[in-house]
Amino acid sequence: MMKKNGFTLAEVLITLAIIGVVATLTLPALMTNTGEQQYVTGLKKGINTLTEAAQMNEVILGFNYATLSDESDVTKDGEQSLFGLLANRANVDFTKTDNGTKHNAKMHTSSDNYTVFFRDGAALIFPKNATSTTTNGKQKNDKIMDDGLVYGIPVIYDVNGLKAPNTLSNCGTNPKSALLSTSNVDDEGEADVCNNKVNRVIRDQFGVRLRGSFAIPNGAAAKWAFGQ
Repeated sequence: MMKKNGFTLAEVLITLAIIGVVATLTLPALMTNTGEQQYVTGLKKGINTLTEAAQMNEVILGFNYATLSDESDVTKDGEQSLFGLLANRANVDFTKTDNGTKHNAKMHTSSDNYTVFFRDGAALIFPKNATSTTTNGKQKNDKIMDDGLVYGIPVIYDVNGLKAPNTLSNCGTNPKSALLSTSNVDDEGEADVCNNKVNRVIRDQFGVRLRGSFAIPNGAAAKWAFGQ
């Protein structure tokens, strides 16, 4: 009689159990890495958008982030304010942009900040006093950094706006208050801190600084993400 080849019920059950254990161990890490990559991509896109807006405005009107003379007011698009620059050079969603009340509460920020929403769903949170002096281009209460440029205007870029988690990326450092303050100019640590996955929390919000005609990552988490 010819012998039939096949698996026994016990062998099938053991195989399924092994597959289940492997999936349980690997899927969370896979999902975390996928989520990180989405946020990293969003940050890079945002920095490019903010840089292009400043450079375009500099060519057309002759001023950029370093030469803003007016405080921002999201109820009007003052020409020489940060909001005015963004409103004129980026795809701002005027129906969602507000003056630091309703949306900031949902995004866990202070009413001392403005929130500007872009039509791609991203948002920018910045202090209401985000101005520059008109005489020398330095931001108020600021100083020249080692590279010869001023510190710049600190902002928080949220890659998906009101959507959760509305959490600031960090590597065990970078409180949100520091990232929106010009009094702390030590750049909040170096990006290599984030190489340790235990310390790294990459979410939808990142610190960014607006310097002259370009935007740069601000803080260890943003610097790490931008370098990926």
